[in-house]
Amino acid sequence: MLLTRDHRRTTSAGGPAPSSWLATTRGHRHGEEAGWPLLAEPSSGARTGDNAIRTYRLLLGTDLGAQVERVVVHGRPTLSRPVTRLLESPDVEVLVVPGRGVWPPAPPGSSAIGTPRWVGEEPDDPAWLDAWREADRDLARRVDRLVAEEPALTPYDVAAATHAALPAGGLLVVGASSPVRDLDVMARPTPVGSRRKVVANRGLAGIDGTLSTAIGAALGRPASTRSLALVGDLTFLHDQNALVLGPDEPRPDLTIVVANDDGGAIFSVLEQGAPAHAASFERLFGTPHGTDLASLCAAVRVPHLRVTSRLELEQALASPNGGIEVVEAVVSRAGRRELDGRLRDLAASGAR
Repeated sequence: MLLTRDHRRTTSAGGPAPSSWLATTRGHRHGEEAGWPLLAEPSSGARTGDNAIRTYRLLLGTDLGAQVERVVVHGRPTLSRPVTRLLESPDVEVLVVPGRGVWPPAPPGSSAIGTPRWVGEEPDDPAWLDAWREADRDLARRVDRLVAEEPALTPYDVAAATHAALPAGGLLVVGASSPVRDLDVMARPTPVGSRRKVVANRGLAGIDGTLSTAIGAALGRPASTRSLALVGDLTFLHDQNALVLGPDEPRPDLTIVVANDDGGAIFSVLEQGAPAHAASFERLFGTPHGTDLASLCAAVRVPHLRVTSRLELEQALASPNGGIEVVEAVVSRAGRRELDGRLRDLAASGAR
């Protein structure tokens, strides 16, 4: 499909797909030539280059997000409600680039197109992309400052430190539920061609089998490549048997970072976490387990390190010991709903 300069305020949105069009040189060249902001989930393979907007999820709730008139979608973005609302808005034209393989239906009211090709000689309204870049730079600084000023280690610290430890050519397998969404807020765009691969299992909240996925993915990478996994404590516990490997089975070099908040943090920020449900929240949704991860790791002879600060976490990630190892980052669910509210307020207060 040929797209020409028509001054419609357009964004590109990227989610996981069998073949990442947005992650290719051709896809990035098209987006840069068109001058569109790129709203890419961490596992889309597309959060690279100068057009990628790190804080898009927060910015979509501002006046800037309300100005979007058209979205070109590749893959299946599923992580955030702001993106879902954008794609379902009757005032926004949604163009979907089909990928290879079988995927769920496109958003209602969208149109399937072939790989788009920009035919203009100039970007489509450079001021549009400039506005997103400026807002993103400003909001990212303020988000980082707010998180850094928290008195204790937060899940956002854990996501940021883990992503920062991923070198060029490295692999990061990220668990569903809170970790992948925390990464969505904190992962900075990386240079095109650096081949930092972020993998997540399909589904909004499927946590089963994530450690097995990480071990298998790490075994499939070159031995010289750094491999990391970022999971929550429930995801870790649901696949702890993956750590039981036979004596003749290969063991990859894999650092598993567990953001341990003793339960299901994601429900704290959803409707279930409202004060009206406080009396039954812990039993039905918080589900604290009190598991001693150090003892669990010792039982299967996997090295374990417990950290409680950003500095300790960064030091642990800077010095991998080889083989499979677990770094337990202790965080708290207390105040999580309020913290997320302050992040949204940051976006609203800085919107122009």
